[in-house]
Amino acid sequence: MIEARLWEAAPGGGAKCRLCSRRCSIPEGGRGFCRVREVRGGVLYALNYGYDGALSVDPVEKKPLYHFLPGTTTFSVGAPGCSFDCLGCQNASLSRPDPDWPGVRGAEVAPERLARAALETGAKSLSFTYSEPTVFYEYARDTGEAALAMGLPSVWVTNGFMGAEALDGVSGHVRAMNVDLKGFTEAFYREVTGGRLGPVKDTIVRAKGLGVWTEVTTLLIPTLNDGEDELRALAGFLAEVDPMMPWHVSRFAPMRLQRHLRATGTDELERARRIGRECGLRHVYLGNARGPSYADTLCPGCGETLVARDGYSVLRNGLGADGVCPSCGIRVPGVWGWGASLAATPSPGTGVTTGVATSYWPGHGLG
Repeated sequence: MIEARLWEAAPGGGAKCRLCSRRCSIPEGGRGFCRVREVRGGVLYALNYGYDGALSVDPVEKKPLYHFLPGTTTFSVGAPGCSFDCLGCQNASLSRPDPDWPGVRGAEVAPERLARAALETGAKSLSFTYSEPTVFYEYARDTGEAALAMGLPSVWVTNGFMGAEALDGVSGHVRAMNVDLKGFTEAFYREVTGGRLGPVKDTIVRAKGLGVWTEVTTLLIPTLNDGEDELRALAGFLAEVDPMMPWHVSRFAPMRLQRHLRATGTDELERARRIGRECGLRHVYLGNARGPSYADTLCPGCGETLVARDGYSVLRNGLGADGVCPSCGIRVPGVWGWGASLAATPSPGTGVTTGVATSYWPGHGLG
């Protein structure tokens, strides 16, 4: 337990948390919405610092990131807590634990030890995922900075509900993000996630502006966020930010409090891909399903298949570290090579130049 960052004393006692866009006012002895930040003696503490509830070595494609070091593995870490309470969360035991976190706390591991463990696996990046990295900000930041000093960049898989100050604080070592854009109406966010849409849109724009390689995922839930108008508005927003930004449209499977809903059909995924392309997006991927070119990276210039995938496996990668299509010479935006600079190919017109199945492993003994 360490003192939290990004908070201030509240008038009359307690604390005002500035970490995520919820901006919780927490009374003495209380905890924030995330359940892992508590006020004791007028000080806000991060209760989840150093505790890994889940560890795994995954293909980076599973995050999903398709334009960031394809074919490499990423050392994945998750700690208790979340700033959302999604009705269909598949990791609710970790992201929404009861206050004492029985069974999900895991072992306590110092940031430097965790970064070293990631390096020793041969992974080419360190991912903060499974739950919401924003609510284990202190641990993710310290570990990410230690990892970067060892030559290992960080990835955040996030709901995007962080505050601008939190994003700015990690942009120095986070080289890639996948942001869940869960829907495109405030009503959907309020009813299904307990959050708001506006801050997530702001995060996508801000991350891009900070030079963090950004990809976006939308879980397509039948009857809730799959309407034609909503999908066109969502895809249009992304295309306005950057038409080369990868959009991952994933198949929904009923879980938790949404078991009464049906799974997404492949025809519905393909419809969303068509809408995304009609709205100007050049890289639309279909996830949690297999089909023709669902996961392949195509050249936006000549249509050549540059990276062929089967599920999370890269079958062929025809791109070099410079991201140049060997057929037509167009540079494809992304981080394609491994090196000290990790420089990404810029998206035309944006002015921005940036650079194994999941298993839960509590009590892994890295400490």
